[in-house]
Amino acid sequence: MPVTPYTGTFAQPQLLHLLRRTMIGLTKPDITYFTGMTMSQVVTELLTAAPVPAPPVNTYSATDPNVPLDTTWVNALPDGSFTGGRRDSLRAWWIGNIIQQNRSITEKMILFWHNHLPTSHFIEPYQFYLYLNLLRTHALGNFKTLVTEMSINPSMLFYLNGNLNKNTAPNENYARELQELFTVGKDLPLHYTQDDVVAAARVLTGWKTNTQLPATPVYFNPNDHDTGDKIFSSFYNNAIITGQSGANAGMNELNDLMNMIFSHNEVAKYMVRKLYRFFVYYDIDTNVENNIIVPLADTFRNSNYQILPVLTELFTSAHFYDMIQASSHIKNPVDSFLGTMRTFYFDYIPSNTTVNYASWRNIHNRCTSQGMTLGNPPSVAGWTAYYQAPAYYRQWIDANTLRIHKTNIDALVANGFAGVSTDIMAFTATMANPSDPDLLIEEVLALFHALPSDPSLKSQLKAILLSNQSTNNYWTTAWNNYIGAPTNTTFANTVKTRLRTFYRAILTMAEAYLC
Repeated sequence: MPVTPYTGTFAQPQLLHLLRRTMIGLTKPDITYFTGMTMSQVVTELLTAAPVPAPPVNTYSATDPNVPLDTTWVNALPDGSFTGGRRDSLRAWWIGNIIQQNRSITEKMILFWHNHLPTSHFIEPYQFYLYLNLLRTHALGNFKTLVTEMSINPSMLFYLNGNLNKNTAPNENYARELQELFTVGKDLPLHYTQDDVVAAARVLTGWKTNTQLPATPVYFNPNDHDTGDKIFSSFYNNAIITGQSGANAGMNELNDLMNMIFSHNEVAKYMVRKLYRFFVYYDIDTNVENNIIVPLADTFRNSNYQILPVLTELFTSAHFYDMIQASSHIKNPVDSFLGTMRTFYFDYIPSNTTVNYASWRNIHNRCTSQGMTLGNPPSVAGWTAYYQAPAYYRQWIDANTLRIHKTNIDALVANGFAGVSTDIMAFTATMANPSDPDLLIEEVLALFHALPSDPSLKSQLKAILLSNQSTNNYWTTAWNNYIGAPTNTTFANTVKTRLRTFYRAILTMAEAYLC
């Protein structure tokens, strides 16, 4: 049986919930664009893969002999003198892709896969670029294909020592994580055995990374491959992967290993739970397991592990739009900080590649300061907020990250930073009726807060706009004076001072951390 579909009203509350969960930040133009569409139309567009972005470029050095400024370095040979610069370029490029995302779940899915199949950007930058491209290519595609290709991706081979795995000294690192974290999971009464890990490691012997990148980033050395038969436990129905030799042995046995693992019913359920915890809620009780996880796992398995049908069924389900699910997430720092920036849809000044990359590196560092470094998850299990009970998402919040978040928001609301301009006056002017404080508060809160706002919170915000006066006219007059004479510094400063306090309050309230 499929998951029960949603048949209720698809209005602004449902639309905003869907956008918050599927994109990194939502903007007023996003809302305007999707308003009036049916749920099916919105979901279809969100689940359409975004265009592939141009590769990262050299903004790090005018002295790189093989890569002129503003041209891509991804086709150049590694150069230790510029590894750090290329790594910075890659991090900035990734942030830029998020900031400039179109109306698609693609960037959110890349973040999901980076958490599920993590490697580190502290390896050779081109290897990590290939890793990110692999996540993008299969973000909405076939999970089995993604895991197969990830098993011989140079970044993953290096990260989990697969490049050291050979017949005379099998390395079990990737073979273990492949089963424990990437496909089957370990929370089963009966599961794979240590012998299964050893057998899988033997299957994967012989793959190497090539230091002469990017000509041949990965290759298979048949002389380092274990050609013996690999026998697995009853968990895998006592399967035997017949040992092979020759140039095709590595790929043939890898495919046999994937067919064996993916024939196990637990793979689909394990992955659907991961998707559920990322997009819906961390608590999976018996009701959710039986009525959401199991049916979605059937869809996943019956589609031969295509991601798109599962996400489509989830995002059009009655369960997803149960408003008890809304505002049940504590945002991760990327959603929180970058999402806030996207909601303001700020400008770059001046608009050029070097300044943009500098600002994107700054944004990356600010996310790091709040506890989330893109390109460097804390372990091969990803970020603890997505798997570690009982705290889960609450791990994003502590005294230190709250303090840093407020500092970052202060900088954002004040004047922007590092080539980024946040024009809160222009942003406010895009609201439907900014001269009316009640309507302004309602519209702004709908953008930044997932929870319905209580009267006391609105009163607090209204007092800011009215400078603690009693009638709406204190704000209406101030705003209209500014609009009538925007170059008048007295009028502009009066409005700007109140708006800075107004947005700072909204963005540092507990409600701002929820989605």
